[in-house]
Amino acid sequence: MIQLKDITILRGNRRLFNNFNFEIQPGEHWVVQGANGSGKTSLLQLISGILHPTSGQVTYSFIRGTDWETLYHQRQEKLRFIPTESLQTFLNGYEGLFYQQRYYSMDDTELPKVRDVFGDDIHKLKSFNISSGFNIHELLDLELTRLSNGQLKKVLIMSHLTKQVPNFLLLDYPFDGLDMKSREDLSGFLTEIAVKMNIQIVMVDHDHALPSVINKRLVLNNYSIEKIDMVKGPAEKKPFEGITPPPTTTVENQNVVVEMQKLTIQYSGKKIIENLNWVIRKGERWALTGKNGSGKTTLFSLIYADHPMAYSQKVFLFGKRRGTGESIWDIKKRINYLGPEQIHFLNPKGISVSARNYILTQIPNENQRLNKLIGFFDAGIYVDNPVRVLSSGQLQMMLLMSFFLQEKELLLLDEPFQFLDPQNKEKATQYLNHYLNKEITLVLITHNENDVQNWTQLRKRI
Repeated sequence: MIQLKDITILRGNRRLFNNFNFEIQPGEHWVVQGANGSGKTSLLQLISGILHPTSGQVTYSFIRGTDWETLYHQRQEKLRFIPTESLQTFLNGYEGLFYQQRYYSMDDTELPKVRDVFGDDIHKLKSFNISSGFNIHELLDLELTRLSNGQLKKVLIMSHLTKQVPNFLLLDYPFDGLDMKSREDLSGFLTEIAVKMNIQIVMVDHDHALPSVINKRLVLNNYSIEKIDMVKGPAEKKPFEGITPPPTTTVENQNVVVEMQKLTIQYSGKKIIENLNWVIRKGERWALTGKNGSGKTTLFSLIYADHPMAYSQKVFLFGKRRGTGESIWDIKKRINYLGPEQIHFLNPKGISVSARNYILTQIPNENQRLNKLIGFFDAGIYVDNPVRVLSSGQLQMMLLMSFFLQEKELLLLDEPFQFLDPQNKEKATQYLNHYLNKEITLVLITHNENDVQNWTQLRKRI
């Protein structure tokens, strides 16, 4: 059992929790929900011992000892917290790795492989009788930089379990960035380890189908309990109400913005993309879909001038073939990109300026337009708070508002709705559908069919 009794946390002049009381009984598996900034991640940090109460007490029935050092080490062993930024922290443990590195051809012996993550504990993988869909044996000889975000997440969780099977696994947005099949596999895996290894699960999630083992729901509102109820079965995700599909493109001069002819990308002899043809015209709205590892982000890297293989392929941007004289920066001036790596590489804990000032530092002299965006997204309640105290969802909204301020010809959005609560996601969808210049071209990478139906006109599946 875990008990939080009369917890109050003061951070600067902010009161995060006030006389907060909550219990987790044996056999309970919780999903924590609520609006962005309601305290979901802070609660997981409080339970895991990362966040310390100003007053009140957190007690654990499975932890023995009275001195600080004993309590600390037992918490480390018996409570495993996997935060949203865990993938970036994971890669930072290997000197010199960076996200664009997956696009560059290097001597494979210089790059760490998945098996290197496990070291002497790799033999323990065979002892885990887990679902075949979550089996990572086929990934062991791949370089870390070749893995998709979904594959990296699988490796990360398994690396925690091989070191020590905990009493509690605390997961912050575990399904964000995963395709439907990977989400199903992860749900099955979490249920399986909960039952077979006697691990209790507490996760933060908004609107994905939940693992069948989840049986309790906690809804937070401004660091207080709004509701506690039972979860009777996997949640069905419903389409947003009140959102109309995007208008049909009416731009008369539909110039070709991007063209790829017989595109083939391969690493170490393995073809990731083969003979792909794709034409994107001015003003079109595209959804780029496919399972984790199918090459979606690689295609974005070719368009955004991050991938050196574009020079050896027939890739045309704004009517010019790559390698015919234009610089990378000439291309980037016309394209705006937002992807999962940006929030992970942001290092928000080191940014003390407000979200408003951070945006205006990146895009100066746009106070008036920024104020309109703040009003549209109801961001006034957090935009003047320091970046370092924002929740994951609020950080993503900050990046989205910064993205929308830059009026460029082509917008590339890679999983832009990660960490967003349903209200913020709905507003972001409305903005994409109805408030962008109709001559702007958009391409969205998404794993969610509702996203495709809500705002795109065309789909490229790989």
